[in-house]
Amino acid sequence: MIRFDNVGKRYANGGDALAELSFEIGTGDMVFVTGHSGAGKSTLIKLLALIERPTRGHIVVDGEHLANTRGARIAAYRRRLGLVFQDYRLLEDRSVAANVALPLRIAGCEEAELHKRVRAALDLVGLGGRERARPSMLSGGEQQRVGIARAIVARPALIVADEPTGNLDPQLASEIMQLFVALAHTGSTILVASHDLHLIQRMKRRVLVLDKGRLIDDFRPGKHA
Repeated sequence: MIRFDNVGKRYANGGDALAELSFEIGTGDMVFVTGHSGAGKSTLIKLLALIERPTRGHIVVDGEHLANTRGARIAAYRRRLGLVFQDYRLLEDRSVAANVALPLRIAGCEEAELHKRVRAALDLVGLGGRERARPSMLSGGEQQRVGIARAIVARPALIVADEPTGNLDPQLASEIMQLFVALAHTGSTILVASHDLHLIQRMKRRVLVLDKGRLIDDFRPGKHA
C-alpha cells in the first residue's frame, strides 16, 4: 500500500526533516510511526497527503507514484485518503452529520447514499444518534470520533492519523486506538503517527521509529490477534 524509497525532505533553511527514508507497508496493515518532537513524523504525513513534496526519493501509494500526481489528480488522490488530525478540524457552524458528510459532498455523492454512509460511519465510531449535535456540544473524545468518522465515510483504502490522541486523556486515547484496530480489521491500511510510547507498546503492532528524520528502528512484534 505504501512504499518510501530513499525519501528525503530538506527545507529552505538547509535542515533535513527526513533523510534516506525507506520502508514498505502492506495492504490492511496497522503501523505506528513514533519519535521525539522534530523526528519527522508530521513531515512524513504531509508527504503522504501531498501537502508537501519530497526533495529526493520516491513515494508510491496504492500503486500511484506521487511524483506524477499533479493538478486535478491531487484532489482525486486525496479522496482515496482518510486523514485524522490532532486538533479535529471540525466546522463549528455545522452539525456532526454535516461535518462527516463533507468528503462525500465534495465527491458528488448522491443524497440517499450520502446519508446512509454518514449514519454507518457514526454508528461505527459510537456516535449514532448525535447527527444533529454541533461540535461544541461534544467532548474532546467525541469530537475526535467525529473526525475519524469523516475520515472513513468515503471508505478510503488508506487512513492516516497525525497524533490523533494528543489532546485526550489516557482512557479516551486507548478507546480511540481501539477504533483504529477495528478499522484495520475491515481491510483498511492504517498509519498512525504518535509520540505516546506507552500506548503504542500496548497496541502490539509494527512501529517505525524516527530520529532526526532517519528510520532507526522497524519494530515488529510477534503475531497479533
